[in-house]
Parts: sequence; C-alpha cells; structure tokens
Amino acid sequence: MSVWLTMLKKDIWMLKNQWLGFMALAVVVTIAVLAAHLLGIMDAARSAVIVGIVLTGSLFIVFPAQLYRGINQEVKGSAALWLQTPQSGWAMFGSKFICSLIGSLMYFVVAYVLVLLLFHAGNLTHALLPLQYEIPAHVKGNGIASAAIHAAPAYVSVLAAQVARVEFFIMTGLFFGGIYFALWIVLVYLSVRAVRNQFKKFGWLVGFGVVLVGTWVLGVLQSTSLYARIFGWGKVPVLDLFPSEVRTLLAGHLVGTIDLGNLAFYALAGALLFYLTGLIIDRYLEV
Repeated sequence: MSVWLTMLKKDIWMLKNQWLGFMALAVVVTIAVLAAHLLGIMDAARSAVIVGIVLTGSLFIVFPAQLYRGINQEVKGSAALWLQTPQSGWAMFGSKFICSLIGSLMYFVVAYVLVLLLFHAGNLTHALLPLQYEIPAHVKGNGIASAAIHAAPAYVSVLAAQVARVEFFIMTGLFFGGIYFALWIVLVYLSVRAVRNQFKKFGWLVGFGVVLVGTWVLGVLQSTSLYARIFGWGKVPVLDLFPSEVRTLLAGHLVGTIDLGNLAFYALAGALLFYLTGLIIDRYLEV
C-alpha cells in the first residue's frame, strides 16, 4: 500500500467517529420528532419543518467541521511526523479533503432521506393548499397578492411531487457551498499558524488580511469585462430544472437563472485555495 493510501486510511480512522456522530444525531432527532407526533406531544407539520430546516442547513457545516477537525488534529497532534514522510503538503491536505468528502456524502444521503421522511410523515402537502384558492378581487392589485399563484387542486399534487427534487437542489447547493467555505477556513487557520511565532497573539490579523484581500481580488475580477467574456456563459433558467407541467404552473412566477460560468469561476477559485493551502503546509513544515 502506498504512503498516501496509508495516510488516507489513518485519516478515515480519525474521523469515522465524527461521521457516525453526525449521522446518529440526525437519526435520533428525526425519530424523536416522529415519536412526539405519534404521542400527540408536538404538531407534526411544525416540528417537521423545524427539524427539516436544521437537517438541510447542516449540509453547509458538515464538510467544514470534518476538514477543520482533521487539519487541527494533524497540526496539534502529529505535525512532527510530517517531516518524516515524503508526501507533499498537497498530498496531505488532499487526504484530509477526500476523507471529509466521503463522510459528508454519507451524511448527505442520510439527511436527504430523513428530510423526505419528515415531509411525508408530517403531511406537509397541506401547506400548499392555499394555492388552490382564488385571489379576492379587492386584493388583486396588491403587490404581494398579485405574486401569488392560483392553481387548481390537481396542481397541488404536482408541486408536492417536486419536493424531493427541490430538496436535492437545495442540499446540493449547500453542500458545495460548504466545501468552498471550508477551503477558506483551513487557509486562514493555517496562515495564522504559520506566522504565530512572528506575530504572536496578533496572528489573527494575518487571517483577517487573507480573507479581506482574497475576497477583494475575487470581487474585482468578477467586475471586469474579461470575466464577462470568459465566464459569462451557461445561464440556465431555474424553471428548466422542472418537468413541463411545473413550468406551465410557475411560468412568470419562478424566475432567475443558474449561472454555470459563475460556478466554474468559483470551482477554479476553490482549486486555487487548495493549492495555496498545500503551499502553506509545506512552508509551515519548514519553520
């Protein structure tokens, strides 16, 4: 077995309890909510919405939590061993990254199934029922009311059937957003660690500077005409992600596009953050 695979195996062993902890907590909370509903202690719809939002939002923090813990354990517990391995900083960081990715994907599947279970168990379809009522004539001119959608009862089932699709899109967006966020967290953390001997307790200023300069540079790049020429492509209407019957129902009400070019830009930015993190690890080991 190669040195890198040995390192990956070690990282998986270090984080496996955290994987199990995240998934066990999600399952226990979901079971508790369903049990409370069966016992008449809690309203099913309300509790399902609250727990569903928590499970969905957790996709943004699961990957950063795992990656940060893996790096933190390595830096504080076995940094000296890095000097005895032929692996580069990028290889070591890549091992932590893949290990965290495996655990996060497992949690994604568990959380996704639990959220759909809560939706059906809580009978949240009734939340869509107001769509079938006609808008009163005296409020049709109101800005908020005019944005409401009038739909026949049959359309309620059409919208309810898209819950799994919508939930998948939301969780996927949060998942990848969490990966990008995690790269920034680790970059800042290692930047501060790398200069702690020189800056002592003011090392946090370096971390602040990394975020400030990095986000400023990205913002400047996105405002240039060169960015528009290179990444101004792939605008996909959100409605195109749904079946024809949903597009007909929501035409004119669900607007917006998914900018694939912009996503490609952030993917490249993430790759750059990965490179800089590996570079800092190598520099940190030389200190």
